[in-house]
Amino acid sequence: MSQEPPTTEAQRRRTASAASLPHITERGVIVTGLRLAAAMSEAPRAPLARVPLVVLPEVGCVWQDYRSLLERFALERRVFALDWPGFGGSARPSPGDFSYTVGGYVAALAGWLDALGIAQAVFAGNGIGGAAALRYASAHPRRVLGLALLAPVGCAEQTRASRLVSWLLGAPALLRRLEPLVTSLALGPTTGDAIHAVAQRHRGLRMAADHTTALAALAALWRDATRPDTDLPAAMKGVSTAALVIRGALDPLVTAAQARRAAMGIGERGALEVTLPEAGHLPFLQQPERCFQALAGLLGTAELATAT
Repeated sequence: MSQEPPTTEAQRRRTASAASLPHITERGVIVTGLRLAAAMSEAPRAPLARVPLVVLPEVGCVWQDYRSLLERFALERRVFALDWPGFGGSARPSPGDFSYTVGGYVAALAGWLDALGIAQAVFAGNGIGGAAALRYASAHPRRVLGLALLAPVGCAEQTRASRLVSWLLGAPALLRRLEPLVTSLALGPTTGDAIHAVAQRHRGLRMAADHTTALAALAALWRDATRPDTDLPAAMKGVSTAALVIRGALDPLVTAAQARRAAMGIGERGALEVTLPEAGHLPFLQQPERCFQALAGLLGTAELATAT
């Protein structure tokens, strides 16, 4: 009779760690006729009293890319994330049937939050997801208790290099050829299981039959978010909540100068700026603990403010 090999102590620790992770589930909600994917934690009663965290991904990404961030904070509070229209588990209407602009995403976000009954939250927005969070915070100040911007796009005056990046990403024909390279650059140093999982996931997304629609949506959103006459800097001045800007020093899409101008342009007093020296456009992947520590501080500030 064959016997299974004995379980090592390391295997037991990994099994126990996996069992202790919070369960993140996906469901769909209908917003103006479109299905939008909603990832959320199954929280026990205690975390329900705490300020929830809403994660808004970079366009082209899916909520699963942010699983490590969601799981970190789901131990203590409700967490939510969505797939934007055009990506992941959400509907993928053609550009002729949906406004792939930051404004169009803000409208979708507002309906998504209402459908889930999220009255107030701290928001963490990555890239163009950060631009949508900023506009939402300016329009709905009472619903945004804190704002974390991870490598925000479109918040500051463009440089020659950033204009070149915007032109490349805004042209669907070029983007189709460059998207694997852009994804690799955005991920930054590809070390660690989480980063390899994201890279592998995006290779699979490129094989999807409707990937062309996702590329067209991505190009349209980059053109809108980075256009010279964007009103996003003006909207930033209307943000009244505590804010935080996090940038990876190896990010090829958002420069240090842009991150600094974004931090200085938020509200009347600006935002706290955090630079993670070994991270890329998704900074929570390379330096999770430092990124999570900064987010935890913002969440704590928000909860103190609501308690007074």
